[in-house]
Amino acid sequence: MDKYIVEVSKTAKNDLGNIISYIRNSLFDDIIADKYKILFKQELLNIENIAGSMPVLDKNLTGHDNIRKINVKNYVIFYIVNKNKASILRISHAFMDWEKFLKE
Repeated sequence: MDKYIVEVSKTAKNDLGNIISYIRNSLFDDIIADKYKILFKQELLNIENIAGSMPVLDKNLTGHDNIRKINVKNYVIFYIVNKNKASILRISHAFMDWEKFLKE
């Protein structure tokens, strides 16, 4: 099986930085923040192998075509697949309004 090239958008990098910063600064837990950082890095590597196998989300949920997701604990990584490339769009908390969040 071919691997996908994973590209993380600047917005997704900012999302991840905000998540880690929130855990570190608001929850005052450096250990958990570091664990989440590692966990996200592992999941992004995992997308190299499984990107095309995840189902496309309903447009009514996301407001867009061809968006897929992978869950990471209480968070969601949103991405699209185009040929052999998986483009990471956003990373958010699972309980966010996806359509509004993905429009930003």
